[in-house]
Amino acid sequence: MKARAVTVAPSGGSLGAEVSGLDLAVPIPAPVVDELNAAFHRHIVLLFRGQRLSADALIAFGRHFGRLHATAGVAYGAKPEGTPPEIEILSNLPEDAVPEGARPSDEATWHTDMSMYEIPAAASIAHAVEVPAGTGLIRFTNLYRACETLPDDLERAVRGRRSLHDAAYTAMGEIRGGYAPVEDRSRGPGARHPVLRRHPVTGRTALYLGRRGYGYIEGYSVAESDRLLDALWRHMTRPEFVWTHEWRNGDVVMWDNRCCAHMRTAFDPRLRRRLLRVTVEGDRPQAADCAAGARSSPSWSGR
Repeated sequence: MKARAVTVAPSGGSLGAEVSGLDLAVPIPAPVVDELNAAFHRHIVLLFRGQRLSADALIAFGRHFGRLHATAGVAYGAKPEGTPPEIEILSNLPEDAVPEGARPSDEATWHTDMSMYEIPAAASIAHAVEVPAGTGLIRFTNLYRACETLPDDLERAVRGRRSLHDAAYTAMGEIRGGYAPVEDRSRGPGARHPVLRRHPVTGRTALYLGRRGYGYIEGYSVAESDRLLDALWRHMTRPEFVWTHEWRNGDVVMWDNRCCAHMRTAFDPRLRRRLLRVTVEGDRPQAADCAAGARSSPSWSGR
């Protein structure tokens, strides 16, 4: 990328790249937006260091990539009066009007954002306003590579099937507001999406499961589905597919929920932590087949 001395440096892992030479708080020319889109679809996760964005500037940046999801703040408890509807506040600060019980600091399990909806999120864009160094690390895993290397028995087990993307539980394993505990995961609330999903821009196929530890794959007993999901998540989060980012103040990170999953490590709840996030709306997931890749030996039995 040459415009405005913008450069993209790959992370060296299976996904992720750092973009430098760009101030996201000022208008971005259309050719640069096109180059950012190309880099995003190539690297799946983009990192921008040293940014100082207001809520409005973050919204303006997010709108370059599509329509933004609007939220009243229910998922995180509340919002200060006057917060734009597109902004989500990930915070443990009392001044953000987030109730004590809605300030999670525990580890967030592997998941993709908003996949419990019939039209799930395309991209998430988070801005670190105040983060304690070395805490609350975020990890991403490349679900294209997970699909391409899926063992033959697992690929056959999920080919043409849909999975339930649970809506009742948060990524911390807590009951979401307005839901009851799920007794039978095959009948739980949430959208059902293809396990093998075609990306609408790249045309590549990714594994797409929602949230680790929950959900259900159609056509199996709950016990069989649980064993299959465990095997899939073990494969999907192999170290060679994962890139870890350590947050710094001023970071902006955007990731493609259609072809990566992410998780956050736990942090000391006494430390101040505040991020702003916007989410780009996506489209209805379409089924696909995994491309032939470096297949490995059988790793799952349905019995």
